[in-house]
Amino acid sequence: MAIDALNSRIYKSGVKESVATAKNVAQDPKGNVASKETVSKFGSDSVVLTNAAQILTKGTQKAKESSGVDSAKVEKLKNAIKDGSYKIDYESVANKLIDSEDELSSIFG
Repeated sequence: MAIDALNSRIYKSGVKESVATAKNVAQDPKGNVASKETVSKFGSDSVVLTNAAQILTKGTQKAKESSGVDSAKVEKLKNAIKDGSYKIDYESVANKLIDSEDELSSIFG
């Protein structure tokens, strides 16, 4: 059975593990949905990912391994604050707050 993980709507709340995090995943050598030959090669209980789903899997894994913090940028900002060279653009901050308020108002009325 082949599943296009990005376009499939069969994943509901009952699924315990997503295809993106599964450890035993068979892949079609060409990155396509599996043909009958590929399914028979890997067995009937295999999952074959499309090329797009494989890219998503790699990105998901990279994001899980990342701390989510750009340490170099944090250090640069800390140093700028310490030596007084960090400048706040108050007008930009105010505009972004107003934009956020407008967006929330359009969503929640």
